[in-house]
Amino acid sequence: MRQPEVVPERLTALDGSFLRVESATAHMHVAWCALLEPTKGRPAPGIDALRQSVEGRLRHTPRFRRRLRSALPGMGEPFWVDDPDFDIDRHVTLLCDPVERPDARRFQALTDRALSEPLNRERPLWKIYLAPKLADGGVGMVAKIHHALVDGRSAVEVAMLLFDVTPDADPAPAADWRPEPERGAARLSLSALGGGAAETLRAARGVARMAGHPVSGGTRIYETARRAALTVGEDLLRAAPASYLNVPIGPKRTLVHHRARLDHVLAVKRAAGVTLNDVCLAIVSGGLREAALARGETPRALKAMVPVSMRTDDQRTDLGNRISLAFVDLPVQLSTARARLARVHRATSAFKASGRPAGAETVFDALGLLPDALRTTAARAVGSKRVYNLTVSNIPGPRVPLYVLGARLREAYPVVPIAESHALSIGIFSYAEHLHFGLYADPEALPDVASMPDALNAALLALRRSAGGGSRRYAKALLSAA
Repeated sequence: MRQPEVVPERLTALDGSFLRVESATAHMHVAWCALLEPTKGRPAPGIDALRQSVEGRLRHTPRFRRRLRSALPGMGEPFWVDDPDFDIDRHVTLLCDPVERPDARRFQALTDRALSEPLNRERPLWKIYLAPKLADGGVGMVAKIHHALVDGRSAVEVAMLLFDVTPDADPAPAADWRPEPERGAARLSLSALGGGAAETLRAARGVARMAGHPVSGGTRIYETARRAALTVGEDLLRAAPASYLNVPIGPKRTLVHHRARLDHVLAVKRAAGVTLNDVCLAIVSGGLREAALARGETPRALKAMVPVSMRTDDQRTDLGNRISLAFVDLPVQLSTARARLARVHRATSAFKASGRPAGAETVFDALGLLPDALRTTAARAVGSKRVYNLTVSNIPGPRVPLYVLGARLREAYPVVPIAESHALSIGIFSYAEHLHFGLYADPEALPDVASMPDALNAALLALRRSAGGGSRRYAKALLSAA
């Protein structure tokens, strides 16, 4: 009996949007830069051992052996198909000569060079770079994954597959793998007609039925439409202010590191009765205020795009994008830390209460109903400087130590991609006892990004001082400031 043909996996409209907004100067990879500390008595991770370890774990993430292949023009998003020429050496590679011992400045230059190069779409869309011997005795690692493959939250989950929670974990055995037979564009087009296109048609019929019988859908349909309308009106159509952060950019990137003690941030959170994300956004607001003043500019409110994970617990390790987008005004113009935190808390609370996260998800799902040309236009419109000034992404990580081949993960700085005419993004990753801020920028469009760690440090210090009167008193003062 003939076995049914395996239908290849297809990108969603949201996944595909990250391909559509990518350009020669705006590369859409998420990434992280890690510093590792070898365990005494054990060899530091080497390139051969790392390749063997990663290859042994690819059974858990089969899409990492797949590349993009498109159907015929006009047939929608591309598919993930097995790469018959997959070679682990292309994807796990050296950042520098193995005998070189880069100091901090040299390691940053090597990292920036790696992050400034786009991923090759003819291969699986990920790469890991290793610097086996740093000048301080540590090990450096840089990993980048295309946003079409993962969102920020799932990128962390994928990274967890590469890490261990103990320094002496057994290496994963290599698995026998054979690629699926290649499919041509015509066969992929048939799959599109039989699979993804049918889903699009069913979605379109559902929208049409809703429009034709608005009462029959009941409260759920009304709420979905209301939330989607709020998202369009409050978030997408409301223009972001003009800013020095929104200028033409080139392909060069730099990743500036900043680390803050997590207990200091949590103390402000508890005293104010707000969320950790509220405090992070207030730190960023204060840091951007300091940066504007240092430039001799009048501090002005900025509109931040804040990705919101929509994953359920059983979807934590799924690849692809399951995000919504929050658009939050950063009160850079306010002169006190307490007032900035109060304004941020009020804005995020209102956003959650409005149901706009679900509304944004509905709007982005609707991308799948658009023809190819309009999908590209819509994706670029959402990613334009008119809609937001910068991205700020807060990514929760583990509080327990992690290890790679016995070496302890000491620091990890996230990379959030920047779209055209956006010179800066800020990723925030909580790990162990620290928050790790990754300030990702075009160094030519924003040369003063190197001074931003001092600005963020000053912003957190101001928040800590404002919280010095105790939690009950601070929370009361925060309400009055709001």
